[in-house]
Amino acid sequence: MSGSTAVAISNSSRSSEIYDLMSRANRGIITIAHRALWSAAPENSLAAIRGAAELGVEFVEIDTQATSDGHLVVIHDKTLDRTTSGSGIVGATSFSAVRELRLRDGAGGDAAALTDERVPTLEEALEEARGRVFVNIDTKFPHELPLVIATVQRLGAEEHVIIKSDVVPESRDFPVSTADWFGSIPHMPMFPVRPGKFAADLRLIEPLGAPMIEVKFTDLADLAAGREELERQNIRLWINTLDVSHNLDFNDSRAISDPEGVWGALVEAGVGAIQTDTNIEFKRWLSGRKQA
Repeated sequence: MSGSTAVAISNSSRSSEIYDLMSRANRGIITIAHRALWSAAPENSLAAIRGAAELGVEFVEIDTQATSDGHLVVIHDKTLDRTTSGSGIVGATSFSAVRELRLRDGAGGDAAALTDERVPTLEEALEEARGRVFVNIDTKFPHELPLVIATVQRLGAEEHVIIKSDVVPESRDFPVSTADWFGSIPHMPMFPVRPGKFAADLRLIEPLGAPMIEVKFTDLADLAAGREELERQNIRLWINTLDVSHNLDFNDSRAISDPEGVWGALVEAGVGAIQTDTNIEFKRWLSGRKQA
């Protein structure tokens, strides 16, 4: 659907807990735990989701993909090798075989200890999070999105999750807007910030009525230049400070020694949601800012 014919979805009239959280009227900074709280439990595990909720994180980001027999499981890599006691391609392995495996602690790897945690299903993860923490679902293979949507709808979890997908603002063509679930489940567009064109691109995606967007940037000034348009459309800005995100040097490693120079600078530029691998340190920093 082109930008000229799409009907804009009103973001200001939506009323539910997840939309209230993402609204810019909420002046707090949203914390997103990347692959849940994997610093305290195996990544993408039920224990990591519980840990994030107990820490007071608002969102967990989890990854999902299908086994060979069509069961959605929560795991990041295409293979089982890094995070489980097994090996091989997830999509070529049966659900029963995946369930027999044990998850490795933390971010996994050969040296990581095996735990009693198992690879959860998407359904189990959503139920674990329900009423405690919102979920950003990263569908590892786009063709499996209908399975993800069907699971969310079957569980009645539409107001507990946000679905993200890539868009190209300058194309003015957003196929996601024709999906039958669009408008009933929160959607977060993702795109790179074009130098000097952030505000213009925000205007181009207005038909999507996005409550939140995830972007990558090459100049912090570009983010600040979009603040007025973000305010007008009531869009919350999400930035990843993961070391692998490559948003200049605005990353978790530097933030540990210079939180104001990383997280503080992002907040000053108008960022209202930060995905991090250092959630405990980030929450401690946010608490210190509130008390100052």
